[in-house]
Amino acid sequence: MNDIFLERMIKKRFETKDLLIAIGIVAGILILSLVGFVVGFIIIPMPMITVLIVAGAVFGGYKLMSTRLLEFEYSITNGFITVDKILNRSTRKRMTAFECNSCEDIGKFNENEARLKTRSFDTRVYASQYSDHRNSWFMIVRGGKTGKTLLVFDPDEEFLEAVKKFIPRSLKFEKFGRN
Repeated sequence: MNDIFLERMIKKRFETKDLLIAIGIVAGILILSLVGFVVGFIIIPMPMITVLIVAGAVFGGYKLMSTRLLEFEYSITNGFITVDKILNRSTRKRMTAFECNSCEDIGKFNENEARLKTRSFDTRVYASQYSDHRNSWFMIVRGGKTGKTLLVFDPDEEFLEAVKKFIPRSLKFEKFGRN
């Protein structure tokens, strides 16, 4: 059997919620700048205080805005999957890692599905393009550090075919037939 290695980058879509958060951050910067102006020029006549408050507000606002720029990276290496979250194309954080043979269930994700809503998980990992998880898949797995994990992600056909090769045979036949 040949070694299998695939990587996929999924960019989180900038949605209405993200826009509202960005507007709130800009409003917060403006309010803090106004406070800095009042404090630095009227209450305590020291313009340096204004500069420090405005600079701090702008820097803090930039850092908060950059957390909204998300990408997810899925990789599979011979049945071992890792899912990383990348903030602002600079900071990487491992969300989960597991062996495909620990998969207990897999399928198209439906947030209102009773069997997923009522089950308890040690960790829930949402690594999909849209916040409503449309067109997403789920896997229930046992991760080394994350325990029983619900992973919601957006694999393409090639990635899904690679996953099928490593999940338990009985689960593969139950969910995908004899393909």
